Amino acid sequence: MDTRPAPFSAELDLNELFFNLRRRWPVFLISLLVAGALAWTYLKVKSPTYDFKATLLIGDQSTGSKQAQELLQLLDSKPKGLKLEDEVGLLTSSDMLRRTLAQLPFSVSYFAEPDSWLNLVKPLQVRERAAGDMPFWVTAVPNRPQLTGVPIYVETLADNKFRVHADAKRGELRQLATGDLVREVQDVKFDQVVAAGDTLRSALLTVVFRPEPDQLSGQGGHYFFKLNDINSLVGEYQSRLKVKPTDHESRILELTTTGTVPAKETQFLNTLMTTYVQDDLTQKNQVGGKTVAFLDNEIAKLAESKSRAGQSLSSFRASNNVVDVSAQSGAGIQQQSALNSDRARLATNRRVYQNLLSYLKAHRDPSDAVALSSNGVEDPATTGLIQQLSDLNSQRSELTVNASDINPVVRVLDEKIGTTKELLIQNLSSLVDASASALRDADQRLGAVRGELSRIPENERQLGTLTTTSSFNEKNYSYLVEKRNEAAIALATNSTDKKIVDAAKQNGTGPSSPKPLLIGLLALLAGIVLPAGVVLMQEKTNSRVQSKEDLARLTNIPMLGVIPHGTTQDKQTMLNDPRSPIAEAFRAVRVNMQYLAAGLDKRVIGVTSSVPGEGKSFCTVNLAAELAQSGRRVIVLECDMRRPTLASYFDIDSRREHGLSTYLAGDSTFDQARHTTSIASLDVMCCGPIPQNPTRLIEGPQLAELIQQLRGEYDYILVDIPPLGYVSEFLVLLQYLDAKIYVVRQNYTDRALVGQIAEMHREHNVKQLYMVINDVHFANTYEYRYKANAYKYGA
Repeated sequence: MDTRPAPFSAELDLNELFFNLRRRWPVFLISLLVAGALAWTYLKVKSPTYDFKATLLIGDQSTGSKQAQELLQLLDSKPKGLKLEDEVGLLTSSDMLRRTLAQLPFSVSYFAEPDSWLNLVKPLQVRERAAGDMPFWVTAVPNRPQLTGVPIYVETLADNKFRVHADAKRGELRQLATGDLVREVQDVKFDQVVAAGDTLRSALLTVVFRPEPDQLSGQGGHYFFKLNDINSLVGEYQSRLKVKPTDHESRILELTTTGTVPAKETQFLNTLMTTYVQDDLTQKNQVGGKTVAFLDNEIAKLAESKSRAGQSLSSFRASNNVVDVSAQSGAGIQQQSALNSDRARLATNRRVYQNLLSYLKAHRDPSDAVALSSNGVEDPATTGLIQQLSDLNSQRSELTVNASDINPVVRVLDEKIGTTKELLIQNLSSLVDASASALRDADQRLGAVRGELSRIPENERQLGTLTTTSSFNEKNYSYLVEKRNEAAIALATNSTDKKIVDAAKQNGTGPSSPKPLLIGLLALLAGIVLPAGVVLMQEKTNSRVQSKEDLARLTNIPMLGVIPHGTTQDKQTMLNDPRSPIAEAFRAVRVNMQYLAAGLDKRVIGVTSSVPGEGKSFCTVNLAAELAQSGRRVIVLECDMRRPTLASYFDIDSRREHGLSTYLAGDSTFDQARHTTSIASLDVMCCGPIPQNPTRLIEGPQLAELIQQLRGEYDYILVDIPPLGYVSEFLVLLQYLDAKIYVVRQNYTDRALVGQIAEMHREHNVKQLYMVINDVHFANTYEYRYKANAYKYGA
């Protein structure tokens, strides 16, 4: 008998693995061809994509001269600790992209379909082109609803005309400038002819067509365009735009994007950076302009007061003939002038504090943006709070570009703004009270001085008062004019700290994707890995018996041998060709059975299987023929009376009226039921007519008498038994059998079916049981690969 392999081995046998893969080389070849074809098609269909990069410098927020910065504190709208994350958010915000794309002619996208077999059924190979690379220009009429998301084909006709047509299941009518949806359109169909320069007007489209002379005789193919609303453009570019600092500590931002049309991508990046830089400068100029306007208003008011004071002084001198004052009145007037100056300063401060306090109380809500100036505020703490409030308002304005009021960061800023406002209100209230107290004190001292001056001649006193008022107005006027000039200089020299470092340019010399080498490598891997995975999956999920190793995992039933696979012609000539591979295999089974397993005393041998089609009748006939050719007298009993097949092996008419069934029923004699064959010493008793109840015949006493009679006439009796998994005749026939052969067919018998006979053998219900594996493909089985040419020995 054959040596049984180890019941189970968890170690992976690489030789077996490569053997199973190698024998399926046609699958790998087909897979590689399919993967290569798909990769080639993908490279043809996929539009080349290019990478583009630009760099932008974010400065330290210092602009103009230092004196101007000290004056125009509102121009310093961002904190010194500038966060690059905020700038990245501004650059990638929807508002910034919307204003950038509104300046670009991207509302029309142009496409070309080359004349290729790839586009015969469906347009697969489509390439987007720049506006100047098409035979026509399209300009969408503004403020008119346009059909978006639908390819609109254009054909160039004679006489400088264009045929415009579209056919789609669904489209959308939108305002291109705002992205507002007007309505959805079902079953889009139109076909019109328009002359160059004319406006095509329809319910779905209002555009102007112009020819491109340099492209009228271009390449063949089909051309179409699509109209894009601003919302779809913003979404598209926002998904492709990437902004990040070049280094962790660097203030240089790197802007990258990808696209299929280089001209559009470079134009987009350059316009985006220009818009961002210009926005920063515009914002600073607006703050500076407001500061200069405030100073101009204050200077105008003071100039009017200065003029009135000068006129009063001149009128007094002229009417009273007063040229100079005495030394006594001069000292008193000088003291009064100083007190008046202090009082005016205190009154001005108090008015400034009161105005700021009233303004803050009116805009107490954190969401109310306030614009405060620290001019006239002498208290350093109050000045710092005004600057802090201005910084917080600027941060909130920048954040609300992309975020709503319920954003957690916005809420934190609102809390800080509210706290700062309350602190500022408290400080200003204290300053108003302090200014009022100081003003009362100045009034008291001024009253004392005036009491002393009242004893001076009235003319001198009045002259001193008018002179003091005129001098005070002159000094204030000169101060404000000086500050206004400084503010004007700061505004004129104002500049942004942001600038474009590198304009947009393409990365590399070719497209970044698709990469032919990478696609080819992926196709190669897919062509190898996928079929290998399928093969391994089939091997692991195959529940059918493949070899002795599979049986060793299921049962310890001894094995007599393996029968190789043969062609139909081999099976037809096997009984007459004792040197064929199949005959040699059965010879090995016969030797194992006679000398190593059952022994010569086992004369009644039953052959069965689990289900039909496993070759039990085939094995029965060939084993009987081998025994007969070895010099023994052999007879075959066909006890499988449900699906009899033995007659076909011996060219016996299957419709004969005599057979085993009629003999057991008592309708035929032994000689009538028995039939000789072309092989000497081999007789057969075929089934004959199929009985109504085969089990009843087998259970009858006639079969026992027949077996006893045959034991005396023949050396071996081979019994063809019905499949074990279908009927119970096997159990009835066990009492007559000296040995049993269980046939398993490679890649046919399910492993679960072997469990039934294995359990019977394990419980000793069936003794002297042996197994044979039938229809084994030696060349396709790793365990039997060495037997592929074994039977050619001596041929």
